[in-house]
Amino acid sequence: MNYSDRNHIQREIDARRKALVTDYTKLWHTMVCAWQAPRDDNAVWPMYSANYLFNTRGLKWAVDPVLLNNRVPEAPVLDVRQDLKDLDFILLTHTHIDHTDPLLWSQLTDTRCHWIVPESMVTFFRQKTALPASRFSVAVPGKAITIADATITPFAAPHFEHLSTGEVNHVHETGYMMTTAREAYLLPGDIRTYESALLPPFEDVSAVFAHVFLGRSAALAWNPPLLDAFTDFTLSFHPHKVLLTHLYEFGREPEDCWRRWHARSVAEALHTADSSLEVIIPEWYQETQL
Repeated sequence: MNYSDRNHIQREIDARRKALVTDYTKLWHTMVCAWQAPRDDNAVWPMYSANYLFNTRGLKWAVDPVLLNNRVPEAPVLDVRQDLKDLDFILLTHTHIDHTDPLLWSQLTDTRCHWIVPESMVTFFRQKTALPASRFSVAVPGKAITIADATITPFAAPHFEHLSTGEVNHVHETGYMMTTAREAYLLPGDIRTYESALLPPFEDVSAVFAHVFLGRSAALAWNPPLLDAFTDFTLSFHPHKVLLTHLYEFGREPEDCWRRWHARSVAEALHTADSSLEVIIPEWYQETQL
């Protein structure tokens, strides 16, 4: 891809960023109103690139919740204490800045929300929140945690990457399987090494949240090198539904910023392998039925 194409993509990213900043307060309000409403089905609202707000038959929870100004400083700063006061629990995965928002955390310290925090994050989390141990559980791989009718099973997520230098870039990350009597949602996290043997076996996955990563500095390539590996890895879970996320992370340069174009390429590859599979590219702040 040539330099003019890079400029075109940068303009696309900038236009999306500007539109979100302009509409953010309205988008947030619409999302929260829908999320707060009673429901007997399941839905998710992306809060950012790979950050989620869930309402599953009245159980309200989140994964790595962040506000837009966490990554986009020009976005309005919202006070969401009332908006999110009904959160039952929050799952945290790792300490990368696009997954942690201490300002939002501080707004939720006086709510009834229970936090599930990976062991590698506990010191950082307590420094930022000063919450007592009774307010959070430590996520230990393989040790299930029960909240209401949900069973949350943490596992070590392979967020490590073999670099061209021969070195391995390793990030401590925790993935989760969240199950109820009727559903099972798999949140593997920011996977960089697509080897399903590195994860525990999963059965009857209702939906998998697949974070698009198709190769380091490869987002301008017409044929990203890890497309087939990503597709095969996602299919290995035999999910009923796939949600393709981690798009438009504004902290990245165009070479590493995955966009809807990439997600559509992944969706096409998934459908080629399994025409019956439901693949969704959810839009931020909008409801997606699960």
